[in-house]
Amino acid sequence: MRAGRWRGTCNRCRVLSTRIILFGIALAQLADALTFTIGVSRFGIGLESNGIAAQLFHAGGLDAVLMAKGAVLLSILALLVATATRFPRLLVWGGAAATSLGLLGFATNSLSIALLS
Repeated sequence: MRAGRWRGTCNRCRVLSTRIILFGIALAQLADALTFTIGVSRFGIGLESNGIAAQLFHAGGLDAVLMAKGAVLLSILALLVATATRFPRLLVWGGAAATSLGLLGFATNSLSIALLS
């Protein structure tokens, strides 16, 4: 009887940690997208070091870049949600990579905006 209670508690903790990781990914990536939007609207796309984002901007404007960022974010979240229970290490390592890349983009965009303002 006791093992059943512990098992339920562990599942709730696992779901909570999964939600926290996914929220961190979304928050970091959205912060990157926000600072990218502010930087491009104030200083233009010429300062962007990401060649894919620059080409998307030239092809379809800011909307194309934000749509691509959104599609990639949704794909990452869907992949991690689908594999979270079977491959928990993928969730942790993939979440750490996606969050750190989002935070790196946010930091570099914020620093560039601060230096150029």
